Amino acid sequence: MPSCLSFSFAACLALQPALALACGPPPIFDGGPESGVSVSVGRVTDVIWVPLEIDGVLVPEGAGLSLQVSFDGKVEGTTGCNRFTGTADLDAGWMQFSPLAVTEMACLDPERMAREAAWLKALADARGFVASPEGMWLRREDGSVAACLW
Repeated sequence: MPSCLSFSFAACLALQPALALACGPPPIFDGGPESGVSVSVGRVTDVIWVPLEIDGVLVPEGAGLSLQVSFDGKVEGTTGCNRFTGTADLDAGWMQFSPLAVTEMACLDPERMAREAAWLKALADARGFVASPEGMWLRREDGSVAACLW
């Protein structure tokens, strides 16, 4: 991936479109439908979510990470090296994952393994979510953002 230091901002976004979707702070849920912000379980289920940032670190485009949660709480996804499955306890704004079963494929790239570990930790740390048209933020119990997804 080319460095953005040698390009204009517009050219950089054209080369790396995921940067245009970079996460900011989670939106504030004020209960009003006009904001588009939601803590409804139906808003985040049966969608394949792709993390853009994990613990504030950008995830490279095409890293192979994903998350899908069904309305009944079944969870599955990918880590870039492995697949995982499990369940989630879901309620309005609440999402806590069970210990996830993860395949054990060898991935020789240390960067991919570190990203996998960070992704699985973010999922283990998640206690809540906020969704908007711009994505979903998984939040820890203290309110900090574990990951933001598109």
